[in-house]
Amino acid sequence: MSATGAGVESSEAAPGSLVDDRIAERPRVQPRWLAESTGMVLALALALLAVWHMDATDRSWILYYESDSVLPALVRGSVLAGQPQNWSLSAVLFIPEMGLYFAIAALGLGIKGTFAFNAVVNLLMFYGSLRLLSGFVQREVPRSRRVAGALVAFGALVSLTLLEDSPRPDTFELASLVATATYYSSTVLASVLATGIVSSLSTARPGRRRRRLEFGLLGLTVAATLTNPLFLGWEVAPLALVLALMARRRVIPWRHLIRVGVVVALGAGLGFAGRIPFSHLIAKDGPAYVDPGSAPWLAIYYPKMLAERTSTIMGALSLTAVVALILVSGIAFRKFLSERDARASVVAGMGWVGPVVVMVGAIAVGAFGTRYFQPMFFAPVCTLALAPRLFRDGLIFIRPLPRRTLKVLLGATVAACVAFSALATGALSSSATTINPDIRCVDDWISASHRTGAGHFGTIRGPKAYLAEPDQLIQIDDPFRAFPWLTDRTDYATKKVSFVLSDAAYPLPVLPAAAKAAPHRTVSCGRYTITDFGQPILPIGPAPADLSS
Repeated sequence: MSATGAGVESSEAAPGSLVDDRIAERPRVQPRWLAESTGMVLALALALLAVWHMDATDRSWILYYESDSVLPALVRGSVLAGQPQNWSLSAVLFIPEMGLYFAIAALGLGIKGTFAFNAVVNLLMFYGSLRLLSGFVQREVPRSRRVAGALVAFGALVSLTLLEDSPRPDTFELASLVATATYYSSTVLASVLATGIVSSLSTARPGRRRRRLEFGLLGLTVAATLTNPLFLGWEVAPLALVLALMARRRVIPWRHLIRVGVVVALGAGLGFAGRIPFSHLIAKDGPAYVDPGSAPWLAIYYPKMLAERTSTIMGALSLTAVVALILVSGIAFRKFLSERDARASVVAGMGWVGPVVVMVGAIAVGAFGTRYFQPMFFAPVCTLALAPRLFRDGLIFIRPLPRRTLKVLLGATVAACVAFSALATGALSSSATTINPDIRCVDDWISASHRTGAGHFGTIRGPKAYLAEPDQLIQIDDPFRAFPWLTDRTDYATKKVSFVLSDAAYPLPVLPAAAKAAPHRTVSCGRYTITDFGQPILPIGPAPADLSS
């Protein structure tokens, strides 16, 4: 840091630091270590709180058993069972998510335990992304305030997660999705990091540092586009608009926008090129999701879903908080523009432009699925990482306290967080050994039968993920045809099945003619029903030409 930057850090440490009001009189390594380690302890406690809440409520279904969430367990189960790997995937390749899940699964925590650990790690990585963003945009403030800004933003996301408890994926309960293994967590992290890098680039002078930032942005764009082209809609499109607004106000030169645009365009092009070797895995690529004809219907459907969310107290609080954060981002953006603060303008601008662009864009292109609206939650939350700039005089509830009192409070807080983390870890470890009784009932029956059955996508994937031989359950659609979507195509080497699995949400599909006169029995497993014909007499038809998620 330059001499000027160091001076600012020393002079501002007294009123607002969470660590020590005499940073200049102590070795720099001590407050640096203390601030970062304290931030990680607090972030770990918050992450465990969020996962514990999900585990203890109906939201646990999304975390452990939901049809999309269990994809990594299905892939690993297929590999362990020795099946040939011929997967049919969506436009999202889930490369980082799969790598993380496989690494955690190697610890031997079991499927449910791996999902819980994965959720904690995802949330900690989100905190890490916020911490990097806070450092990129606030290089001149003391380290303790940069950590505090990241914690404020992370705490806001955790608070939103605590207001979510539905077992359904198709709601506007989006904050908790970052904890899951397949709802685009890596794209969320990439978006936050890209915002931080571009904010730092906005004031970087020609030289080695700017080149490093540009290479970082290039590599991030390549990786994010490779695994999920949705990154371009979530991050690149709104970022271009924010930079254009800043250039129009002469906060940054137009050549900066062009330079960033060239880097991102090159990265996106390389990312798409990197997807070519995976093309045989992609059953439905990006353009297949575009359906502008659905826009009028979606313009009614999504507001109706929002109204449904506000019908409960927790939903109303959640959406009110999100709208408030978006408004705060807009006000902060205008403030930072007037101050010609380019770095803060990028972050605050993404806090309101991102949600608007995503809401309008998703409806315009006919994208069906509330999961596409996640920037409504994480983009404005990032604005809170600017808390040290929004409140330049320091943290008003901490500033008047003496240094000794601050140290005692901080030590007590850390101790409480450590104790809570131990308690939450114990509770999650205990929960990890208890599988949903309905799924356990289904899997025990199937394993004992040594036969193969079929069922709807939304029905079988939870039980299939926990089966020792996952190919004992095969996905079909309603006319009893093969439905190779997010599954191993080698499952369909089995041409006939002997039982059908259904549940409360998805009743029995239309059975083949062979089932009409055949004797059968039903086995009840809570929410599931097994219709057993005893012999493999139900032929599976060929897959439809057009698959949908």
